[in-house]
Amino acid sequence: MDNNQSLNNTENISLAAIEISLSRKARFWILLLFDIPSVACAFFVLFCILINRKLRSNIKNHVLVILLLLGIGSQLIDVPFYLNFIVQSSVVPSNPSTCLLWWFVDTGMYDGGVIFMAWTAFERHIILFHDQWISTRKRRIMIHYFPMLFLILYIFIYYIYAIYYFPCENTYDYTLPLCGGSPCYAYDPIMGMWDWIVNILSPTFLEALLSLTFIFRVLWQKHHSLLPIHWRKHRKMAIQLMSLSSLNMAFNIPLSIINIAYFCGLSYDIGAEAIQHFTFLCYFVIFLFPFICLASISGVKKKFYRRILRRRRVVIQRFTVTVKPANFTLQTTIQR
Repeated sequence: MDNNQSLNNTENISLAAIEISLSRKARFWILLLFDIPSVACAFFVLFCILINRKLRSNIKNHVLVILLLLGIGSQLIDVPFYLNFIVQSSVVPSNPSTCLLWWFVDTGMYDGGVIFMAWTAFERHIILFHDQWISTRKRRIMIHYFPMLFLILYIFIYYIYAIYYFPCENTYDYTLPLCGGSPCYAYDPIMGMWDWIVNILSPTFLEALLSLTFIFRVLWQKHHSLLPIHWRKHRKMAIQLMSLSSLNMAFNIPLSIINIAYFCGLSYDIGAEAIQHFTFLCYFVIFLFPFICLASISGVKKKFYRRILRRRRVVIQRFTVTVKPANFTLQTTIQR
């Protein structure tokens, strides 16, 4: 590795070691208050999808299940590690195994979610505009199930190898979140560049492009197609896709743009605090995703209204009071 590469690595490490200016106490309560209802909502949505045969067999929901599972991994491992760090003022337990697991969840599962969001945007084009591609069981296996299986295997194999087995030496700082930086593979000129371009940058901008073209195709066919089209179905899927994509792109695109600027020569002293704020805000992609699923999947939304929000119709107790000089009686009738 030449001197320029070493200098870049040092700058990257120092950038990763900068802690967000928001106080640790504020971060603790923000993460805790958002994580608990988000986890509950994620499990509720998964429960509704998995027990309902119609929702379970709907191929539109399969990728959402994968994204929810990836998010739950972050919510149950990444966030508790962060909360524990704030309480203890250090990474506990302070050993490499903790750091490696934290890196795998924070980096691997989150970037896996970014990859699957791009696939979601692409698959929505297939479902609405090329449904003949998935009209038979064999076609669904080739076009729908096989790509998702490939992506799952790729994400887990790549990040397990990169974090646990790639031949490089990690540096751990237990006094900073995420052990003070990134896995050492991220500073390798080949592995780091592949991870940045293939796993982060490309899916982020591809998702944005595919989402925008999806909306354009929906509007174009609505005004120019002579064929009967179920516009209500189009509208629901378009709203769901744009809600998911807008949430994901709101934080990932600024991060990608800043990293592109760094790659083009921008000093790491510029925008260091901004990139740390956006990195922290990426937690809200995970926190808000289950609620978007809850609102956009009609079967889940109806179940939520029926089981959670709709109050039982209870007539307040009707009292009949009889007053006598020596006695006072109270007759109560409860109607439900």
